[in-house]
Amino acid sequence: MTPARAWAEGTNVLASFRLNPARTEATLLILLKDTLNYLDCSKTIKADRDLLDAVHYLRDEFPAMKLEEWHIICHRLKTGEYPVQYERLKLPELVAIFRQYEGERAEVREANWSELKKATPDKLSDDQLQALYAKYEQQRQAQKEDLAKAKAIKSVPTDERGRWQAIPYTEPERDGEEGGHDVLSIREAPSDRPPGDG
Repeated sequence: MTPARAWAEGTNVLASFRLNPARTEATLLILLKDTLNYLDCSKTIKADRDLLDAVHYLRDEFPAMKLEEWHIICHRLKTGEYPVQYERLKLPELVAIFRQYEGERAEVREANWSELKKATPDKLSDDQLQALYAKYEQQRQAQKEDLAKAKAIKSVPTDERGRWQAIPYTEPERDGEEGGHDVLSIREAPSDRPPGDG
């Protein structure tokens, strides 16, 4: 995979870390550990805690890197494109290699940007400007309509008592008195006690 393709189609390390931190961290650890084991330098990161710290530092120091770009850097280290000096490959050397890769990538992206700028016109014609303004006005009008629809509260028809008319209500029969409840005196009320207990 080329660096340009890795940048265009790759997965950002921080975005991947937010979605699945354990898998992303494991991937970066495996990439780095495999590279360090392959190079077999006499002075390198050997402890697991140091390796984890190195991955965290590189991830935070280079947040724009893609997972595929980590793979490219590790592959280039293995093939000798980034030479290891004095049999030493610790965090400062890794940071320098990552910065070197970032510089190379920036040059390529800048060249691509200048090519893109050459292809685009500097000025728009009046017709093109009017078309852009018309499109922008349509988008704004659609946004206003959506906002107005969202703000509109649909009123539900209610009866004189404030109840929704769409729901059928059954009225209990009343004896004509206000309140409508049959009230019995204590002596007339049925008792839960068996008859004869007084």
